[in-house]
Amino acid sequence: APGAAVNPINFDDDRQLHSFEIDPAQVEHVKARCLPGGLNYPMLEEYDFRNDTVNPDLNIELKPNANLRPYQEKGLSKMFGNGRARSGIIVLPCGAGKSLTAVAAAARVRKSALVLCTNSVSVDQWKYQFRLWTNLEDNQISRFTSGDKEHFKGVAGITVSTYNMVAFQGSRSEQSKKIIAQIQSREWGLLIMDEVHVVPAAMFRKVIGIIKAHCKLGLTATLVREDNLISDLNFLIGPKLYEANWGDLARAGHIANVQCAEVWCPMTKEFYREYLKKENAPRKQALYVMNPTKFQCCQFLINYHEQQRGDKILVFSDNIFALREYALKLKKPFIYGEIGHVERTRILNAFKHNPDVNTVFISKVGDNSIDIPEANVIIQISSHAGSRRQEAQRLGRILRAKPRAAGSTAAPADEYNAFFYSLVSKDTVEMFFSTKRQQFLIDQGYSFKVVTNLLDQGDVGDLHYRKKEDQLDLLAKVLAAGVEEAG
Repeated sequence: APGAAVNPINFDDDRQLHSFEIDPAQVEHVKARCLPGGLNYPMLEEYDFRNDTVNPDLNIELKPNANLRPYQEKGLSKMFGNGRARSGIIVLPCGAGKSLTAVAAAARVRKSALVLCTNSVSVDQWKYQFRLWTNLEDNQISRFTSGDKEHFKGVAGITVSTYNMVAFQGSRSEQSKKIIAQIQSREWGLLIMDEVHVVPAAMFRKVIGIIKAHCKLGLTATLVREDNLISDLNFLIGPKLYEANWGDLARAGHIANVQCAEVWCPMTKEFYREYLKKENAPRKQALYVMNPTKFQCCQFLINYHEQQRGDKILVFSDNIFALREYALKLKKPFIYGEIGHVERTRILNAFKHNPDVNTVFISKVGDNSIDIPEANVIIQISSHAGSRRQEAQRLGRILRAKPRAAGSTAAPADEYNAFFYSLVSKDTVEMFFSTKRQQFLIDQGYSFKVVTNLLDQGDVGDLHYRKKEDQLDLLAKVLAAGVEEAG
């Protein structure tokens, strides 16, 4: 209090540590009340893992080939700077080694770790990352998904699961009940939350209350959302510990140097006439996505990158009707929500290893977590309105550093080795959405080249829907489709 006598601090004195337990159901509320605007007493979560004698150690070490880059070391130094493990978020672009950074964090904590990601494909990839970079055996890393229900061997280990599996409140099989009970009862040294920008969604928030973890590490490439829930991460997980600039990493050659282009696709008269008549938003979307000119631009880019450059291409479409129509017409494999895990894995493996499979059409299931390092071209034909996060996530699919010429130490600023195309139907609401979507990438130093005459730049004789009758048949098919199917 003001005016009170203050005794000098004697650092040799034994100090008393006072602690009390908070009701687990009220932890989020307490953290929120302590933020600025409330009590203004922000709480830090730190884990004194070196002095934890209660929870068993995990004998985990990084392999000699696990060489951390300077920015990865910097991110980890922010997490472990005071000798404890501080909860928070590390923001690195896709392809910059978020997984290795998290694996290195787990190797420093040396306690049981739980990894949560968005889908079962990512679960397999995370298990592979731990096998790739550490000395752990296969039976020390367990998976908990709808298809795999494993237990790790020993008193400590790694479990990899999905947010859905942990937060699910419905009935479970006896085997699932047993595993989820073990997950909920264990004290985890580290909780790794991949694609952490999805956590504020109501279902995923339950995970924070369900899992007892001493330290939480959130990973993401894009700490943005279109709602106001991103700020909740400060008390759900912790503050942003470190964020790398995409442009700096590209100039250093740590991630690919991407050329971004917005390709304007004029609507045909018949499609545009129907577009102006329709008031239903999903039907309008189906018309500007299935625009024959956009289809031709997509086919032209696929032909160019497959035949003249030998590239690997991902074509993104949120619109499932368009996804199937494009893929089937062009005889390309496609992945969306209803494609099972086994078939999804088969397609991705063919894309990675088969020289005859160079293009895959994929829905928004490919936005997060799926690791496809071979891809170096993105063509976007349909997206989720003006989502800046989705634009950045999709560009991130091709950001992994690409091979350079012998003797080169960095990619020259004008040497593009990856390409991102957003196809936009001209004079539609899609143009407004496109401008909004690009804002995050522009803030990271990217620029979008506007292409207005793509089909004037090469041979277009073999493209589909060149004939008027074919365009009219396509229009009739779009109009005949149910609203849910087409939109």
